[in-house]
Amino acid sequence: MVFSIHDSTEVAIQKMIEASQRMITISISNEGVEDGWRGMNSAMRRHLELQIKTLQNAPKDPDMLERLLKVKKRQKEEEAMYFADTERLVTEIEMLKVVLYLVSRYKRKKEDA
Repeated sequence: MVFSIHDSTEVAIQKMIEASQRMITISISNEGVEDGWRGMNSAMRRHLELQIKTLQNAPKDPDMLERLLKVKKRQKEEEAMYFADTERLVTEIEMLKVVLYLVSRYKRKKEDA
C-alpha cells in the first residue's frame, strides 16, 4: 500500500482501501488453483475487511478522530477479554491513527498556505 505524501487525505485513504480490496480479490481468484497460492486465511480476510470498513467510516474531523481513538483505546483496555475483540480493536485503532495523521497533515497544509 503506497501513497504519496502529496496525495490528499481522500486520495490516500482511497488508495489504502483499493490495496486491501485487491488483496482480497486476488486471494479469492486464486483459491483452488493447483500449484498456486491457496488464498488467504479467514482471519486475514476479516482483518482486511475491517481495515476497509474503518477507513470508509472514519470521521474526517481531527477532534472527532482523537475522541474516537481514546474511546477505542479505553474499550480495548477495559473490555477486550477475548482475542477477537482485541484483534478488532487494534485494527480499528491502527486505521484511525492513519486517518488522523492524514487529516491533520491536510489541515496543517491549509493553515500554512
